[in-house]
Amino acid sequence: MRIEWTSYQSPVGVLTILEAREGPLIVEYAERTGRLHLAERLRQQAPGAVIDTGPCRQATSWLTAYFAGRPRPFAYPEYLANYLSVSDSQQAVWRTLTTIPFGETRSYEEIATATGIHPRAVGQLNGSNHLAILLPCHRVVGKDGGLVGYGGGLETKGWLLDHELRSVGLTLSAPSAY
Repeated sequence: MRIEWTSYQSPVGVLTILEAREGPLIVEYAERTGRLHLAERLRQQAPGAVIDTGPCRQATSWLTAYFAGRPRPFAYPEYLANYLSVSDSQQAVWRTLTTIPFGETRSYEEIATATGIHPRAVGQLNGSNHLAILLPCHRVVGKDGGLVGYGGGLETKGWLLDHELRSVGLTLSAPSAY
């Protein structure tokens, strides 16, 4: 099995991308710390995989459209569980993320209601998302609409949400809190 790896320079920093033939496996912030880097984890879980530099065309094309304000729908990648250990609860939360429209947010409580998973667990599962921006965990906010928790940092989360609002012709009704 061949897995391509590349770095993608985005407006919110460098993203590390790993992609299989089926599509993206990992999109994460290159400087993210505090947990085992997912590329290394993938190497451990798929020891026969050949990870080599490549264009990662599907992910880079999608990200380029997103940052240009013209996102394309991204469905939950069913193939992901073939490459990474993904629990049923992770899949439920991540599938729900794909239903949040561009330019909108949902609270952890709303995701919990939709999935039947406790809000605290939703927060943890949201934080374990392997596909930053593609699976829009940045669109999940606190019950009061405030920015809470994001692996790329709250400033990045705020930038992404502002970008989406600007792209759909809206602005924040109150000054950003980041």
